[in-house]
Amino acid sequence: MNERQRLEQVMEAEKMSAKQFAQEIGIQAGTISNIVNGRNNPSLDVLQRVLNRFRTLSSDWLILGVGSMYRMNGEGPDNTLFNIKPLEPDKKADEPTDNKTTEKPESAPAAALTVPKTVEKVVIFYSDGTFEER
Repeated sequence: MNERQRLEQVMEAEKMSAKQFAQEIGIQAGTISNIVNGRNNPSLDVLQRVLNRFRTLSSDWLILGVGSMYRMNGEGPDNTLFNIKPLEPDKKADEPTDNKTTEKPESAPAAALTVPKTVEKVVIFYSDGTFEER
C-alpha cells in the first residue's frame, strides 16, 4: 500500500470526502484531488498536516506503511518514528520501584546525580495548521 492509498484509507476511516479532508488539514481541494487521482504523490508538508490534524494516526504507518493505522492506545505518543522514548537506566533489585525520591549516599559519584530539567520552549499547534512558540 502506498502513501496515496493510506491517505484514502484515512479519509474513509474518518468518513470524509476529499474536499472535507483537504479543509481539515488546510490544503487546497485540488491538491488532494491530484493525490487521490495519482497525478501527484503527497508531499512531506501534506503528510505533516495530516499527522498534526489526526493526532492518533501512527506516523510509521502513514509515512512508511509499517504497523497499524492508529497508535496503540489512541491517547498519547507511542514508540513511532518521530517519538522514541529514552531508555531507562537499569534498576538494582534493592532500589525502590515507586516514584518517591530517596536520598543518595554521600559517596555516590557525581555522574549518578541528575540535574532537574526545565522547560525552554512551548509550541502550540492550532487546528488550522498554524503554530505559536512561547
